[in-house]
Amino acid sequence: METMGTEFINAFLHSNRKMRRSMLMLLLCFLLFSPFPLVFSERCHPQDKKALLQLKKDLGNPYIITSWNAKEDCCDWYCCVECDEKTNRVISIGISSSIPDANASGQIPPSVGDLPYLESITFHKLPNLVGPIQPTIAKLAKLKSLFITYTNISGPIPAFLGQLKNLELIKLSFNNLSGPIPSTLSQLPNLGSLQLDRNKLTGPIPSSFGAFKKPGPDLILSHNQLSGPIPASLGNLNPDRVDLSRNKLEGDASMLFSSKKTTQILDLSRNKFEFDLSHLTFPKQSLIWLDLNHNNIYGNIPVALTTVKYLQQFNVSYNPRLSGKIPQGGELQRFDKYAYFHTKLCGSPLPPCK
Repeated sequence: METMGTEFINAFLHSNRKMRRSMLMLLLCFLLFSPFPLVFSERCHPQDKKALLQLKKDLGNPYIITSWNAKEDCCDWYCCVECDEKTNRVISIGISSSIPDANASGQIPPSVGDLPYLESITFHKLPNLVGPIQPTIAKLAKLKSLFITYTNISGPIPAFLGQLKNLELIKLSFNNLSGPIPSTLSQLPNLGSLQLDRNKLTGPIPSSFGAFKKPGPDLILSHNQLSGPIPASLGNLNPDRVDLSRNKLEGDASMLFSSKKTTQILDLSRNKFEFDLSHLTFPKQSLIWLDLNHNNIYGNIPVALTTVKYLQQFNVSYNPRLSGKIPQGGELQRFDKYAYFHTKLCGSPLPPCK
């Protein structure tokens, strides 16, 4: 093979232009149809590959990332890694299992911070992933998505996340995180969704959250132990979804209601909110979910609710100070009596008013 290549080069150098063209065509055909494999350089950057292999080792070499083989190009591993098409740098790692994978164990490896072009991190359904959110993540200036769910990571949500200005999604649901929500998160100009539900978070919703760049991120903070009043400045925002349910929040939440908003889901259920519902207005075109059950809301159900066109879920039960006749019309009568249970309301679907 080597002798044939040398002879071809010598002949090429000593041939005329027409013969060279013919020889180039012959070479092209040989390359296309040769039974001998061509050797190309590896796309994967060596620094990225080193970091990924260390990450695999630190997680206990779990089955889910078996394809992370040192002898193969990391950009070609069939699972859990994505490389940029132009730079070939690793931009995404997603270690996710459809069922809880107990093989991946330990803390989030520090080597995750050695992937400087990383834009997305996902750890999902890894019950033996423990310890804090890895501090080296603070080095990932290009990070857009931090998705860690259904694990047993614990400790506080780190304030350094507020330094990662490209973050668009923070989803840290179904973990064992504790402590307060850091106020620095409001410094993220591109954040579209903040999902911290089903943890053990305590303290108030930071007053700085009213300073989020409008319209503000979706706020999914349910199933925690948050307490105290919510900041009045939240009324300045217009997120699609607000879920503060199953906490210990109290006081006024009326600032979250307005016909000028485009809110789709508003769930304040199972808290200690106390405000007058009577004169509030609602997004007529966008609101599909309104759940206020198990609070201390008072007054009447406003007629304005009959103008909400696409309401699919509605519940004001277990607000014992809520009274008066249920307005007729719109979508309010499509909900059964349990949506109005344990109040002083009357009228369809409850018994007639006396």
